[in-house]
Amino acid sequence: MTEKIYLFCFPFGGAGVSMYNGWNELFDDNVEIVPMPLPERERLIDHEPYRNLHTAAKDFAEYINENYSDKKMAFFGHCFLGSVMAYEVIRILEKKNGLEIIGLFVSAGFTPDSKRDYCLDLTNEDEFINGVEKLTGYKNDALEIPELRELLLPALIADFEMDINYCNKDTTLIKSPIVAIYAENDTFVPKEEVAKWANYTQNEFSLHKVQGVHLYIVENKEEAIDIIKDRLTNWEQKTR
Repeated sequence: MTEKIYLFCFPFGGAGVSMYNGWNELFDDNVEIVPMPLPERERLIDHEPYRNLHTAAKDFAEYINENYSDKKMAFFGHCFLGSVMAYEVIRILEKKNGLEIIGLFVSAGFTPDSKRDYCLDLTNEDEFINGVEKLTGYKNDALEIPELRELLLPALIADFEMDINYCNKDTTLIKSPIVAIYAENDTFVPKEEVAKWANYTQNEFSLHKVQGVHLYIVENKEEAIDIIKDRLTNWEQKTR
C-alpha cells in the first residue's frame, strides 16, 4: 500500500488558504493537501498578522513537527511569500532527525536572495493597491468594496512587510529536490528569476512552464497540479 504524502501549501501575499479549495479532489487518495493559514484573514481574521517571515516559518515548522513528524511530506508555495515561506520551513525541519521531506515546489516566486525593489508605499492605501496590481497583473475587485477592503488590505500590507523586510540569514542549501514553476507571460517574476531556485538545493532541480500570468494559480491551476502529481509520483517511487 502506498504511503500517503502530505502536501503543505502556502498562499501568496494577501491570499488565504481558500485558494486551495478543491485541490484534494484533483489528486489521488495517496496525496492530502494541507493548506497553511496565515493570520488576519478568513477563519483567522481576528488574529494579529505576521510581520516577520522567519517568525512565521518557525511557528509553521513547529506545528508541522508536532503533528506530522511521522508522515511523508512535500511543500508548495506560490509567489515570493509562499515559496520562501515553504523553503524556510523545510530548512528548519531538515535540522530535525527522522522527518521524511521528499521535495519542494516553488511557483512564480523570487528566490531568497533576489533583489526585490517593488517601489510600494505601504502607508498610502490607494497607491499601494495600484502598485500591487501593476506588479502582479492581477486586479482584486474585492478591494474596491469599502467593507471588504477594510478586512483584506491589512493582511496584504503585512504580507508585503514580511516580503520587503526578509533577509536570507542562512546559506545552508536544503537537501530536498526543488521543482520550480514559472508562468509564460509573467512579467513580474520571469523565467530567469524562477530558474535561480536551482542554487538553493543540494539535490535535483527542474524548471517547468505553465500558461498564464503571475497569479495563474487563481484561475489556471490544472497545469501546475499535473506537474506536482508527476513529480510526487517520481519522488515517492525513489523513497520506497
